[in-house]
Amino acid sequence: MKKTRLAAGLLAIASLFGGLLTAAPAQATQVTVTVWIPWDTGSDYYNMWNAAATRIEANNSNINVVVQGNKDMAVSLAAINAGNGPDISIANGVGNVGWFCGTGAWKNLNVLIAGPKGINLNKTFTKASIAGTYSRGIRCALPFSSEIFGFYYNKTLLKSVGWTKPPTTTTELKTLSKKLTKFDSAGNIVRAGYIPWAGAADNDMGSMFLGAMFGAQFFDPMGNASSFYNDKRWEKAFRWQKSFIADVYGGGDFNKGSRRIKKFFATAGGFWGANNDFVTGRLAMLSHADWMASMFCSGDDWTLNPCTHPLVNMGVAGFPVDPSIKKTNYGAGIVGANTMGISRGSAHVNEAWTVMKGLATDKTLSLSWSNLTGDPSSLLAARGKANGAVYPAFYQGFYDISAHPKSGYHVLANTGEHLEESGLQDLMSAWQAGSQTNITKGLQELAAHVNQILKRNNN
Repeated sequence: MKKTRLAAGLLAIASLFGGLLTAAPAQATQVTVTVWIPWDTGSDYYNMWNAAATRIEANNSNINVVVQGNKDMAVSLAAINAGNGPDISIANGVGNVGWFCGTGAWKNLNVLIAGPKGINLNKTFTKASIAGTYSRGIRCALPFSSEIFGFYYNKTLLKSVGWTKPPTTTTELKTLSKKLTKFDSAGNIVRAGYIPWAGAADNDMGSMFLGAMFGAQFFDPMGNASSFYNDKRWEKAFRWQKSFIADVYGGGDFNKGSRRIKKFFATAGGFWGANNDFVTGRLAMLSHADWMASMFCSGDDWTLNPCTHPLVNMGVAGFPVDPSIKKTNYGAGIVGANTMGISRGSAHVNEAWTVMKGLATDKTLSLSWSNLTGDPSSLLAARGKANGAVYPAFYQGFYDISAHPKSGYHVLANTGEHLEESGLQDLMSAWQAGSQTNITKGLQELAAHVNQILKRNNN
């Protein structure tokens, strides 16, 4: 791959007249720092990181940076555990930070961050991205790009039923969905408003979106225990979901609404392309990631810029929320990130810190990444059009979400590969399928299961 640099040296100089030999100054030891990233070698993503590595080398003559692609976080973790991991690796999903921190696969950065060559996190990165870099008091990561989940809405369809703004509360969301939803003569859904349904058009995050709408918490503040049962907002959220399905799609009958929704999704257009139901107008509103906007702009080629003629006249906002938390939580969304950490087996921790800090604070890298992918930067200096970010007007909604004080990810704990999230999604699927009829019991059992995992992993 990349590059070897010979340290420049001074030759010994012999004095011709005095016979005095002047010794050459001691040479700085050349240290190689390896960086593993999940993106394909030779891709635009890889080239951005490689260029940033070159800039770091130019400012640190004793460091040689080797960037290796095609190394996802599972590969990195396995290598770290085997004792032959990289100095630095990337986790393309903030949900795994609890795993990397909790197992000690990534080193505790608290001392380095506070040290003489440290970094003021609050003045450098967004609050939401900082929240995704630590677990149980240990900060083991630095943020890179933000992955933001918000609320998409079709402006044209909303205007057709007299709405010029997105719904701000769960009550408004139900009212608007009723207005937007249409049935054919056989009672089949031909156009849906919003569908809070696990596993459909939600990136397998339907349960997380549901929890965010009610301000429900995954863990206690330190990540020592699950809050699925203790935080009664979870039960409120699940009961709201079932009443929403019944009222909007079943005429008061949940089972009827459920059958209609399943049939609606069974006849959906291809999700990954221009036949997506949100693009064609079959679905008026959905919760999803910022990167879906690229597809909604250009169909199959995933290009956000330029987006002069998007395939759907869309807006982006924070999730509608329970009326009781509208004042504090409306405008917020879920914010994840690509994060990076230093492997516990690194033999060059100080040099690795120099490299990782350089990558995380490289404005050129952050802007290049943001302008290609659309992911708003976690780096404050690279955010917004005034700082060089390029994006279509509607996309400002994602920047607003990521700046909201209530935006962020849930508290991160060591459950393995974010098993608390998959467990919650499974519960939501069982609840809407009818195989789990007692949501109180279901949440209690899930909390107990997660607590067992935490107890095992934290001992």
